[in-house]
Formats: sequence, C-alpha cells, structure tokens
Amino acid sequence: MVARVQVKARTVPVMQAAPLPVSHAAAFWGIAGLLFFTPFFRGLFFPPEQERALIVGALAFLLVYLGRWLRRKTRFFEHPLDYLILGLPAIYVLSSFVAVNKGLAVNEIVKASLYFAVFWAVSRLTTNEEIIRRLLCVIWASGVLVALAGLATATEIIFIRDGFLGGRIYSSFQYPNALANYLLCVLILGVYLWVNVLGRGAGIKEVWPSAPAFLERLSPLSYLFGTGNFLLACVFWGAKSNGGILTLLVVGPLLLLGVPREKRLPLFLHGLQVGLPGLLAALGFVSQATAKNYDLAWLIVFLGLAAAVGLQAAYDLAVKGRWHRKIKVPPWMLCSSGAVLAAGTAVAFALRPELWQKFLVLIHYRNAVERFHFYGDAIEMILARPLLGWGGGGWQEAYRAFQDYLYNSTQVHGYYFQVGVETGLVGLALIAGIWAAFLLTAHRLYHGAGRDDGRRLLVWVMTVAALSVGIHSAVDFNLSLSALALVLFAIFGMVVGLALPQEDEKIEKKRRKVKQPVSVAPLILVGIAVLIMVSGGFFLAAADSYARSAEAALRRGDGTSAAETVERAQALNPFNAEYDAMLVRIYLSPQMGDPGRSVKAAEAAVAKSGYSAVRRAELASSYHLAGRYTDAIRAANEAVSLAPFQVQWYEHLAKLAFSAGYLELNAEREDKAGPYFEQASKVPDRIKARMAKVTPQERRLWVVAPLMEPTPPVEISAGGALYFLGRFSEARAALEAARAKLEKEGISTREKEMYAECCMWLALVSEKQGDAVSKQKYLEKGKGAVPAIEEWFAHTAKLPVVK
Repeated sequence: MVARVQVKARTVPVMQAAPLPVSHAAAFWGIAGLLFFTPFFRGLFFPPEQERALIVGALAFLLVYLGRWLRRKTRFFEHPLDYLILGLPAIYVLSSFVAVNKGLAVNEIVKASLYFAVFWAVSRLTTNEEIIRRLLCVIWASGVLVALAGLATATEIIFIRDGFLGGRIYSSFQYPNALANYLLCVLILGVYLWVNVLGRGAGIKEVWPSAPAFLERLSPLSYLFGTGNFLLACVFWGAKSNGGILTLLVVGPLLLLGVPREKRLPLFLHGLQVGLPGLLAALGFVSQATAKNYDLAWLIVFLGLAAAVGLQAAYDLAVKGRWHRKIKVPPWMLCSSGAVLAAGTAVAFALRPELWQKFLVLIHYRNAVERFHFYGDAIEMILARPLLGWGGGGWQEAYRAFQDYLYNSTQVHGYYFQVGVETGLVGLALIAGIWAAFLLTAHRLYHGAGRDDGRRLLVWVMTVAALSVGIHSAVDFNLSLSALALVLFAIFGMVVGLALPQEDEKIEKKRRKVKQPVSVAPLILVGIAVLIMVSGGFFLAAADSYARSAEAALRRGDGTSAAETVERAQALNPFNAEYDAMLVRIYLSPQMGDPGRSVKAAEAAVAKSGYSAVRRAELASSYHLAGRYTDAIRAANEAVSLAPFQVQWYEHLAKLAFSAGYLELNAEREDKAGPYFEQASKVPDRIKARMAKVTPQERRLWVVAPLMEPTPPVEISAGGALYFLGRFSEARAALEAARAKLEKEGISTREKEMYAECCMWLALVSEKQGDAVSKQKYLEKGKGAVPAIEEWFAHTAKLPVVK
C-alpha cells in the first residue's frame, strides 16, 4: 500500500509505503501458521484438527476485516471469487437440510468455512508481490519439512503412523497420492522461488573485497531453494503416485509454455537438476529403507543432493552468462522420437508378454479400473438426488447401497464427483464457476502485466500450481485433506489480491481530515459470522474431547460416567450420530443393561445417519433385547439392503430372526415363532441370489474380502431354524456345510461355542432322523469344545417342532 505524504513547507510531495495495521500483521502470521503447520496434523484430514484450524482461520479473517474497516474500507465483496467461494459453505449449509448424515454434513460445513476464511484473508493481505513471495516461502518451507519427515519416518528416525508402507512414502499426510500432489504443487512454487533469486550476487565482496570473482556468481539463496527442491522431488518420486506422475506430465510442459522465454532454459535445466537425481535417489532410498539399510539409504539421498548441487555449481561457474547459442530442435525430430519410442515399447511388449503384466501392476491398473466403478456409483447417486445432493459426507454414508460389488472407500477418489454427490448439480456448477473465475482472473493478470516479466512469471506459476491440484484431484480425494486444500485456496486468494485495485492513502494532519461516519453494520455482521465459526469450532472440538473421555470411561467399566460424558458431548454437538451410538453401547453394556434407553438412543442415531448399516444393526439389536422382535427383524433387513455385500449383516439378520423364533417358542407362542424361523432359513439363499448378479469382472475386482457366501454363523442359524420347521434334510445339509468350514480352517478359541452349537443341532437332527450313532458322535465333538452342550441339547430337545 502506498501513501502520498504532503508537507506544508515548500517541499515536493513524496510517495511512501503506508504501514500495514497491527491487525494485518497478526492475521498474516495466523494464516502463515495454518499453511505451515497443518500438513503435520495428518494432512488436516480429520474433523478435530479441522475444527481447531477453523478457529485460527476465522480469527485471522476477523483481524483482516477489522483492519480494513478501521481504514474505512468496508466493502466485503470486491471480486467474483468472493461470492463464489462464500457460496461453498452456503451450499453445504443448504444441503445439510437434506443430508443423510447430519454429523458428516456439519464437518463439511466446517471445512468449507475454513477455506473461505483463509481465501478472503489472503486476498486482502497480499497487496503486493513481496507479500505473496513471503507466503510462498512459508508454503515451500513446510513442504520441505514434510519431505524430510517422510525420509525420517522411512528410516525410523521419527515415528509417523502409516508414514511409510509397502515401499511408498506417506509422510505426515498418511496417503501417498495426496502427498505427491502436495509436493508437486510446492515444487512448482519452489521452482519459481529458485528462479526469482537466480542471478543475484552472493554479496561476498561487501564483506571480503579481495574474494575470488567466481564466488560472487554463487547465490546462497538459489542453493537453498535448489536443495529444498531436490528433497521435494525425491519424496515426490518416493510416494510412487501414478496420478502424481501423470499430473507432472501435464503441468510440466504447461509451466514451460507460459513462462518468459529467457526463463525457459533455466527452468528446464532446474527441473532436470532436481528431478533426475531425485528420481534415482528415491528409487535407491526406498529400496534400502524397505530392507532396513538406513545408513545406506541416507547415503544415497546425500549423493543425490550432492549431484543436484554440483550440477547447479557447474552451471553457475561454467555456463551462466557465457553460453548464448540458441538451440533449435526441428518439430519433426520430436515427433519422430515419440514414434520410435512408442514403436520400441510395442515391440518389447510383443516379444515379452510378461512385461505387459508387470507394467499393469506397476501402474496399479486394477485400482484405475476400480475407480470407474466408484464414478459410476457416484453418477447414480447424483441422478438420484440431482438438486442439493446427499449432504456433506453423503458418499461415505450411502455408497454401499449403490455398489455392485464389495469395495471399501469412504471417498469417491474424485473431488468433483464427491462434490456432486454431496451438493448436487448446484454444487458442481459452483465449483465450475470458481475455477472459471480464477482462470479468467489469472488470464487477465498475465496478459495485463505487459512487459513486466516478473509479474507474468509469478501469475503463471501460481496458476499452474493451482491446476496441478485441480487436475490430480479429479481422480483422487486429495482435496479432502484440508492442508492441501488450504494451499489451493490461498493461491486463489493471492491471485485475487493481485487483481484487486490498490488505492493510495493520504496521510495528513488529523486537524485537516474530514471524515464521514463509517457504518458499523458490516463490522457487526462479520463479527457475528466469526463468532459463529469460532464458537462452532470450539464446541465441536470440545465435543470430540468429551467423546474420547467417554470411551476411556467405558473401557474402565464406568458406564454411568461414560453416559454422562457422552451427554455433554451431545449438548455441544447434537448432530453427530456417533454419540448416540456410543450411548447404545453404554446402555447395552453389562454395567448398565437398559434396553429401553438403548432403543431411544439407537432411534436417534438412525434419524441422524439414515443410510448406515451399522446404525440399523444397532437399532435391531436394541429392539431385540427390548422384546420388539418384529421391529428388530425389520431393522436388520434394512441393514442388509443398505450394505448388500457385507456378509456380517446377513449373519446379524439370521441370528436375530432365529433368536426371535427360539424365544417365542420358549414362551409357547408357536404361531409367532414360525415366521421368524422362515426368515432365518432364507438368508443363505438371499446371499446366493445377490452374488449371482455380480459379473466376472466385478468378482476379479473384489479383493477387500473373500467372495460373499453363506458363512458358518448364517448356516448354523438357518440350520437351527430348518430343524424347528421340521425340514430335517435341509437342516442337516446347512449344518454339515458349516461344520466342514469350521473344521477346515481349525477351530479358534472364539469359535468353540459356535462349533459346539453346530454339533448340538446336528445331534438334534440326527435324533429326529433316527440316527443314534451320528447323534452321539456330534455330542462328543461338541462336548470337546464346550462341555455344557449336553444341557443345551436336553433343553432344546424338549421344544416342539413348528408344523
């Protein structure tokens, strides 16, 4: 910001920089702290960390607006992106009214509000290019430390849970694809920072006048950025992200295309300088770290760093400023080289077919194919609710009801599909508008810079860095990690900050100033919004803390204290169904044993999380213990329909249906017992019918669990039900199948009771069929697992068979 200073004496008007208010300085460091530290909090993926970040972001946002209001700048909306990015939390608030999981919807509102607060604050703080470079340095420094953390956790210098798995570096993000995307974005910014200091003298002559001339050619800052960029490149390759590499292949040439001509060769050479040693070092490091040869692993990294630094020194001392020849490569040469490479690859695959299979494994072909199934299910969900979608977290809540085979993915692995599922076509249109407005603003800044190559380079680098995130996020859930999303929205803010008109302020004597009164209404509205964000973040974070305390109390066996603590959490966050589910477990625990209150808590959980099979199963169990058997079977059937490829819900249904029939039979209500036994007996056929619809390709993609089939718990419940229905041959077949499966795998300690029950039913069936030898054999087998089987047999044999 520039101010015009007027002196009454006979002096010339002078232009001087107007100092930023203290509120802006505090806000700057608050935003800088968020951008620097959030990658180390699990990539800011989980709600507790996001809620705390919202408090910081909201306070920084308030400080920025307060500083502007004190300077009589009360306008809140000054750019189209102000409206569009504010629309993001607004659309999530609207979709929350139809959300299928209220708690997850609130979490997404928190994230969207955080993004807007950071965007708006950054856009008003970055009033010039120097401030932007400061923020870019903060982001770059954080990225370098994230890279170092990845190397350190791979060699067990520090511990990060899931920081290094399967020969891939996850670092603090705990997800390699998001890590690769983050490091690529930061690396692009780092390349700009390197170019920006390139050519600056070392300043050695100022402190050592007689120093050799060549030392002045070595810029310390360029070596600092070069070292950091090597580390970023090394861990980028070490993450082994196919999406990250494909994104690099797109944005790398794009970056070179738009930079000023005189910068292209240094940028290209710098890419080779850090990229190739980084690749070679990453391959060797990961191999040695996996083998736990940690000293050798670090030696490889240091050798790669030495190569990268040595290449820059060679350029500085032998090439820079001396080689001015322009190398022209004919277009036909590039095309021919590409054709030769493609032909050579095809020939190699034809001669060595096994190379093709290795190539498919290398590029994670199965994962790529599977994602198309994710996207197909997401489109089906969008079409089911096209206007406002399923609310925040809608995919996580409801995707199992739409899948055609079993896969586990609480994220769509495509940000735009996920937004479409959560907020419908309205949300998709909003995201499209954000990107369109950003790119149009960047386009105008780039071409409006004229011959200011420094400004054009800055705008282009930020645009490409943002596109690297946007492109990769189309095929992954990177933006679900808020640490990466904050970098993206900060870049949006920086571009808007450059686009907003900068007004000069006149510094005059107070007695000569004539001020119109400033309306406090905008400040009050902003204050209310910030109060909602801060208090909301505080309440949600406090509720999470209470919930953890309740879990600890429940583990200690203190049910009363656990229930009281959960109720405190509910008072602070009444939307989270997990708290009601905790109460269900507490009321059903041996310490409490209160089925009535459990039913109320389970019904409340289902009301907030309507598409969760887990919540329906908990409700079914509560109904069953309360003696409401019909309601229990209905809820258990709903759990099956909401997750038709998870066999545990079939087991739960079969168990509850059989148990309801058994209890009714004990109560001498045979007419009511029969329908329950019928339901239990049909569960194996329901499993087979569902699996008959799974295609061969879907069966090949089904890798997260064995292919679904009737399990011993299902077959034992069905066999017992068939026994009471008088269908002894069918009962024997089901029970023999269960026994064979249990004996094949070996009977574990927790399976002994199940095995004894299976033997008991086989003994009962044998008795009905007049096979005394088999009856005694099964009783002996069951007795070896659980001695009490004879009492079970004696009691059950007295019960009548339903006609």
